[in-house]
Amino acid sequence: MIFDEIKNASFYYNLHPYIREGLEFLINHDDLMNLAVGKQDIDGDNVFALVQEYQTKEFNEEMWEAHRKYYDLQFVVDGVENIAISHINDISPRTEYNVGDDYRLFKGIGAKIKVTRGQFLLLSPKDVHQPGLIATEPGHVKKIVLKIRIE
Repeated sequence: MIFDEIKNASFYYNLHPYIREGLEFLINHDDLMNLAVGKQDIDGDNVFALVQEYQTKEFNEEMWEAHRKYYDLQFVVDGVENIAISHINDISPRTEYNVGDDYRLFKGIGAKIKVTRGQFLLLSPKDVHQPGLIATEPGHVKKIVLKIRIE
């Protein structure tokens, strides 16, 4: 897991070419606030963005997720949320892995990271997470989740 501000994105360019491509999309896009909700193509199945808007919610012990084919890079465009995280070895599986949708659900507890405008969290397959949680009070969040293929 990496937690940082988008202004430091270049520190992570050497991790993987697709990570660089995703971070450059965030940095170079003219108006992230006005991106339409939904899927935005960046580089086919290698890198794409899921633009989301929602109200933050309460933590749910049974709604953790992890992925195998993609890194998740969760970037807050506007608002504030907590993202709960845990290492995959410290939490219990709740479902089998769904190959088609690239996720497995878990249950348990973990730490919470407060993510605000301009910050991102890069999550690997070992980083089980629950995004979209109330930070201090319920609020509106606009977020871009970059799905970055692992290879």
